Amino acid sequence: MVLTRLRIRRAQAAAISVLAWAWFYSPVSAQAQAPRTVLTIHWGAEAFPGVGELDAAIRSELLSTIDTPVNYYAEYLETEEFTPEASSAALRDYIRRKFEGRHIDVVIADASAALQFALRYRDELFPGTPIVFVSVAAPEEVTKRSVAGVTGVLRDVAFGETLELALSLHPAVKRAYVIAQAPSINAYQARVKSALDRFSPQVEITFIKESTVAGLLAAVRAIPKDSVILYGRYTPEQAAHVIYPDEIMRLIAEAAPVPVYGPSEVYIGKGIVGGMVRTADVTASRVGQIARDILDGKRPEDIAIAELPTTPTFDWRQLQRWGIDASRLPGGSAIYFKVPTVWETYRAYIVGAIVIVAAQLLLITGLLTQHARRRRAEETILTREASLRTSYEQIRQLAGRLINAQDTARAAIAQDLHDDVCQRLVYVTLAVSSLKSSSGNIEDVNTQKALAELERDTQGVFDGIRKMSHDLHPATLRVLGLAPALKAHCVDVEKRQHVHVTFTAHSDLGHVHPDVAVCFFRIAQEAIRNAIVHGEARRLRVSIDRSGGNLELTVADDGGGFDLEAVRRTGGGLGLVTMEERARVVGAETRIAAAPGRGTTIHVRGPAEPPQPVRLAHAGLDSRSGSAGEVSATN
Repeated sequence: MVLTRLRIRRAQAAAISVLAWAWFYSPVSAQAQAPRTVLTIHWGAEAFPGVGELDAAIRSELLSTIDTPVNYYAEYLETEEFTPEASSAALRDYIRRKFEGRHIDVVIADASAALQFALRYRDELFPGTPIVFVSVAAPEEVTKRSVAGVTGVLRDVAFGETLELALSLHPAVKRAYVIAQAPSINAYQARVKSALDRFSPQVEITFIKESTVAGLLAAVRAIPKDSVILYGRYTPEQAAHVIYPDEIMRLIAEAAPVPVYGPSEVYIGKGIVGGMVRTADVTASRVGQIARDILDGKRPEDIAIAELPTTPTFDWRQLQRWGIDASRLPGGSAIYFKVPTVWETYRAYIVGAIVIVAAQLLLITGLLTQHARRRRAEETILTREASLRTSYEQIRQLAGRLINAQDTARAAIAQDLHDDVCQRLVYVTLAVSSLKSSSGNIEDVNTQKALAELERDTQGVFDGIRKMSHDLHPATLRVLGLAPALKAHCVDVEKRQHVHVTFTAHSDLGHVHPDVAVCFFRIAQEAIRNAIVHGEARRLRVSIDRSGGNLELTVADDGGGFDLEAVRRTGGGLGLVTMEERARVVGAETRIAAAPGRGTTIHVRGPAEPPQPVRLAHAGLDSRSGSAGEVSATN
């Protein structure tokens, strides 16, 4: 889209903002670097079509980086308003005085006239300074690299490509009228004619030559319908004041009875349908990149002179005016001034209205659904009240069974102490009494035998007490941690029960809260015993792992298994309830997978730190007064 003068001023203000940002926020090393000076010389006046846009784009491109601070200046040769010699001499004197004592690091020349000026006065104004040009054509000595320190881009006007584009969109056209009159530019019309000669077999090409604007408009109005107009530029031979080409373009578009095409970006929005153009943004981007490369130390001779690409560009309003289907445009076309549809214009309002109506419908549906849910909820409440009464009775029964289980565990401990430990201590007492009545000779055979029996009985008492202590609360759990305690317990179970137990700790468990460690150990202990005693398992697999902040315990066996649903329905499985309650106290979850003949798998997952500091004994679940391993999961 062609920038207006207001947009030019905005772009310049944005460039100044970028420079200010670069000054205040760039690193200290960048601020300490001396600013570089870039001077752009434009061939036309500041108000000439396209000059202001290109200058603003170059300025923005150069000031967009904070790596190299740049002082940017632009001067204007104004060869359209004044004679070339007068304007060149005046600008030469002005630059000499204005930049006296200031080193210019890069000179950018916009168009052939500016490039010729820069080359002509280079030694006088900025000796040895690299020159970056953007021009339709360049002198032969520049293109052949005979002149040192000069590079740039070629921005040839795409007359042929634009006419080819017009003919592809209007295949029935028989004539093409060309307006290309610029007396101040050497061989301008001849260059246009050379670019269009290849279309002579296809259409009749006519150049409109009029000395006045009025004559030009009269000739335009007389153009037949089966034609198109290709507008390059027009400068009247005699005029009271300077008339810029874009102003002429507006007048031609108003008078033309046929579509008008042009190869310049400045004509988009002034009445042309479109054309193959080289935009100011693309030009400025390439020129600015070359200038930055030179400022960074790259030699101009090492930068190739390349031609800028063209872009098919159109005015949507003119496409509609002349009935041109947008689907016929070339791929990658740029379309400006497209009038939005009703949906595009009022989309927010339409969507808002639809949302409001939909919300009302949803609200009504929700009220009806809520009414139905309320009725079902009332029925559910009545049903659950009856279920809760049944559950209350089951809980009372379970509580009684838990008390009986604890009493049974205590009785088992008391029986172990009486039948095992006490009996062994009686043997020890008798052995000590026998030693008291011995001969006193410690080397005596009978004495040695009595001492050996005393040692064996004492060791047996020690082992029995140690086993009971380990079942109640293993020391390895407190001293070494959860994983070593589980491993030791698995080894002990293998030795005592003659089964195969595989233990795996997949990772370092790290710090585990003591309450959580007790909970996971008791669940594993209980699951292992139930698998051996009730499931008659011969092979067990125990694993403990940590994932993030969670512990995962798995106990699997190859035993007979059981019907989990049946156990829950009948209110049995006190051991299952105990394990689940243990896990719930520390914020863990328990999953039990069991089926008759398929073994049992118990999986517990919970945080290594409980949600709140709570001792398991507070919940009545730490059976340190009776081995939790003696509670059956199916009793």
